[in-house]
Amino acid sequence: MESLERLLGRIDRRLVYLGLVIFTLVPLVKQWNLPTPTSQPVQSLYDTIEKMPRDKIAVLGIDWDAGTQPESRPQMLALTRHLVRRGIKFAMIAVGYPQSPQLSQDVVDEAITAEKKLNPALDFRYGRDYVNLGYKALTRPWLLSFVTDTLGTVGSDWKNQPLSQTFMSGVRQWGTGGQVEVFIDLTGSTTLEEWRPLLYPKGVRVGAAVTAVMAPEQYPFLANRQLVGMLTGLKGAAEYEQLMKYPGIASRQMTGQSFAHIYILLLLAMGNVAVVSGMVRQRAERGRRS
Repeated sequence: MESLERLLGRIDRRLVYLGLVIFTLVPLVKQWNLPTPTSQPVQSLYDTIEKMPRDKIAVLGIDWDAGTQPESRPQMLALTRHLVRRGIKFAMIAVGYPQSPQLSQDVVDEAITAEKKLNPALDFRYGRDYVNLGYKALTRPWLLSFVTDTLGTVGSDWKNQPLSQTFMSGVRQWGTGGQVEVFIDLTGSTTLEEWRPLLYPKGVRVGAAVTAVMAPEQYPFLANRQLVGMLTGLKGAAEYEQLMKYPGIASRQMTGQSFAHIYILLLLAMGNVAVVSGMVRQRAERGRRS
């Protein structure tokens, strides 16, 4: 009878990869959703938006592009759906990538459409409830001017519509005593390092939605409350979806990842069983020879 280690060694590696594809793809096709425990940074960011007064404004830093889209897009969809659902006015601005305004506008359109399906009476309009300020080149003097005199610094939106014709016409001050209360940077770069030290001293509650590899650097700022909350990669988006009580693409993709991890653990277990089986067989053969 062929030994277990030899039998496993004869398995074509292409079959191993095929198994990984199947384990990952089936949960996505079937739209299975596994529960994801909510981490404190995600819960804190959710609570910050949930408790925002409706007469205050949120600003989203849309500093992501196609390279971080698998993580950043689900994050933005979850956050904007929450803002739309609560009726919180918000503005979007990019200082990292020129293509971000169009990518983000598509996400907001999807968020509004999704919320309208749940609430047909929803009336969330461009200019009255949200605005896209487009892309601006990142310099510290410009950022300082922007948060000091927003209307004077950015006179029009990304389609050259005057901001004086939107809800931003009354925005004069950020932070304590001002109209802008929350800023969330959805970023795949270092833009958060420019925004946070500028806004935190003004009393603006700063949140972050970052890629998974960026998250460890932000935990010290969560600890000292310079950040009120944070979404970490796809997992953070999935946690936020569960708080919003809708299973979206992030939840399904995280389920696919979980099944892929289970498959890899099964392969490791099989390999270890084969090794132990071989050791036992060799020991038995030495015992018979002696």
